[in-house]
Amino acid sequence: MAFMLSNLLFGVAVSSEVATNSAIGMIGSFLAAAALIVVPAASFLLWVSQKDALQRGR
Repeated sequence: MAFMLSNLLFGVAVSSEVATNSAIGMIGSFLAAAALIVVPAASFLLWVSQKDALQRGR
């Protein structure tokens, strides 16, 4: 499988610079998604759960 993939990449003349830039872009997208979606959602859920625990304790 890897041999066929490398033949495809070299046959199309894709440089390693293009592949590196693509990988960096993908990692950047993952980090942006984490910063924009995962972190705020987790913070909100933690806040709600702590608020609920305080109200049940009263």
